[in-house]
Amino acid sequence: MASSSRRVEDVIRGQEEKKTRGTKRSAVQLLPAPTDAKKKKTLKTSATTEAITHERVLRNVYSPQLLRLLGEFLCRRCTRIKDLSPDDPPTWLRDVDELYILVRGYHRRIICPGIVVFLYMLCRDAVSAEVASTEELRAVLLTCLYVTCSYIGHALSYTTFPFMVEVNRHAFWKRTLDISQRLSQQMMKINTSPQFFAQVFSDLKKRTDR
Repeated sequence: MASSSRRVEDVIRGQEEKKTRGTKRSAVQLLPAPTDAKKKKTLKTSATTEAITHERVLRNVYSPQLLRLLGEFLCRRCTRIKDLSPDDPPTWLRDVDELYILVRGYHRRIICPGIVVFLYMLCRDAVSAEVASTEELRAVLLTCLYVTCSYIGHALSYTTFPFMVEVNRHAFWKRTLDISQRLSQQMMKINTSPQFFAQVFSDLKKRTDR
């Protein structure tokens, strides 16, 4: 089982190395010097692009409202779970958060608006409509939270025990590895592109995903 854990850590570490590796040369450097008219157009376009940042997208946005939207999405997706409430998934996530504060002595909470948006992006791909029990949904959701925290969380590393709610540890690591590999491009894109981040955030607010 340690080998499965190592493979997942290697995948996640590989994504971090991609983020920090040397940047490519700007396309502007490869083109002839623009005319004055083109310069003005370029400056205007740049100003518009720079106006969108992750921080600005989440201005005046709070975790509880996003957690509620995530819970509603999971209810729309998992229609086979008849007794699922939109409050259940946020409760499971808060339990992990509280555990880290009380047991691990963390001074910063795991759950924040950026984490919830990233988590939603993973859930809409990883959570199947065929999920038929709250236990299965909780296991998948907390796996997605583990991948989210490992990729963009505040801490350098996260112990797995708050996220692992199944007796079968292999199932947890298999899902973790699958999500990390299959969604690696999306995870990198949402972390580096405010425009893509804003689109995912907009999708969550629209309440249309099923």
